[in-house]
Amino acid sequence: MSEQTTQVVITQKEFRELTKPILGLPVSWVWRGYGLAIFLEIGELTLEKKKNRKDGKERVSYTGKYGVMIEWSWRVERPKSIYFGSWSTNRLINNRLNKLKDTIIESIEIEGRLPELIIKLSSGLWLNSFATAEGQPQWCLFLDRNQPSHIWLKSEYGKLIKEWQTVISSN
Repeated sequence: MSEQTTQVVITQKEFRELTKPILGLPVSWVWRGYGLAIFLEIGELTLEKKKNRKDGKERVSYTGKYGVMIEWSWRVERPKSIYFGSWSTNRLINNRLNKLKDTIIESIEIEGRLPELIIKLSSGLWLNSFATAEGQPQWCLFLDRNQPSHIWLKSEYGKLIKEWQTVISSN
């Protein structure tokens, strides 16, 4: 068996339709990835236990029905100021990132010629992606992970992209 990845360009209207099921759901878990990356796990959580290949220890992680990943260059805004961002201290990021947990997703929007992600939270905070280095915006929105083909949305070359993987059986 192998996996085939498919990409299609979508409109902002299609983006809004695809993200509509996420509105009203809670941010159930937040965590930091490698470097400046942050992840929001949204909706019902699934607990996963995996053994680390290097040390053999069991690791526990939570995966939401939906998810958001912003790899670098992001900030969390209050109504009139920046609350914290990817260039804040590690201590500040760790302390304030947890404030996003248990908030409700009120809106998910795209802004800019090179589409950037803006998520409005019920706590009066907004999470914004904004690439500041050469290349492409570095965000990804994972759609219903309970479906067999995993679908995600992202930005590439000024376009919104819907991407998914299909498992192909080799008979």
